[in-house]
Amino acid sequence: LEFLEILEICLIYIFKIESFFKMKVDIQKKVKIIQKSMESIRRSDTTLHTITFPRLAQELQIPMEELTSFFLNVEDIFLNEQKRVNRKIEKFLNEGIQNAKTASQAKELLESATLKLVDLLPEHSDLVFSASFYLPKCIEERARAKKYYKQAFRRIIKKGWPGKIDAVLDRQTDLVLLSVYGFYEYCAKVSKKEGKAIHKDFTNMINLHLQDRLFF
Repeated sequence: LEFLEILEICLIYIFKIESFFKMKVDIQKKVKIIQKSMESIRRSDTTLHTITFPRLAQELQIPMEELTSFFLNVEDIFLNEQKRVNRKIEKFLNEGIQNAKTASQAKELLESATLKLVDLLPEHSDLVFSASFYLPKCIEERARAKKYYKQAFRRIIKKGWPGKIDAVLDRQTDLVLLSVYGFYEYCAKVSKKEGKAIHKDFTNMINLHLQDRLFF
């Protein structure tokens, strides 16, 4: 009985190790597919509608069945990249809001969240940003994320810059949301170095607006 128990434990560990390495290989393949898709669009200097899965499978030298095991179409590739950034930023904000006990910590959260956005954006973020305006699934994800960010920013502003009436809080939340998306669009089209260079000016501008309790 003892031998069988040991054997069972060994088999479980072997299965876990095999699963781990398979997952690692799958992630590498997924990253390669994403990179190749973006390279194909840039190389052809055209829209993503011209990138077909058969062509992509040929360039990657993998069977169509394997390609479709990761993504069903090119739209899913862009949606994956859009969601990847959103998930990480949302997790960062959720944890930050929960841990922010003082106004100072809430202000720091808003500044650090926008800086984290710069760090998270991939080299092909300009393509992903553009896709969020005309691919159906990406439009839906953009709307969902925008709704979340509006609620998160309102909570941060209320805690970081207290004393505002609801009407002012709502207007300032809309302003911050609009500004952050403008900052995102700029950073998606430039290098990380350029994005970080303007970040301090961006956060100073936001702070200047939020310091006014009455706003306008």
